[in-house]
Amino acid sequence: MKKPVKLLRQLFLIPVYLYKGILSPFFGGSCLYHPTCSSYMVDSVLKHGIAKGFIMGFARILRCSRWYYSGDDQVPETWSWKAIRDGFTLFRKR
Repeated sequence: MKKPVKLLRQLFLIPVYLYKGILSPFFGGSCLYHPTCSSYMVDSVLKHGIAKGFIMGFARILRCSRWYYSGDDQVPETWSWKAIRDGFTLFRKR
């Protein structure tokens, strides 16, 4: 990966890193998934780029609620709308 692109992605993730370091310890283990939603956001942005990674991470945060089951939910290797939709249907409580 080119250095300017990597630097831009790291700059974009500064709020996530601040949340993980400063705010997250006060909330305790509240994420339903493994890896946590903030780690998922970091992984998805680093793997798929800022726009696509943010969409995946934001969709994951929307799923982190009492209407969904918890579990192991890794960042998909390929980006697609189907992968995002499948996350909502796979963990949905009926």
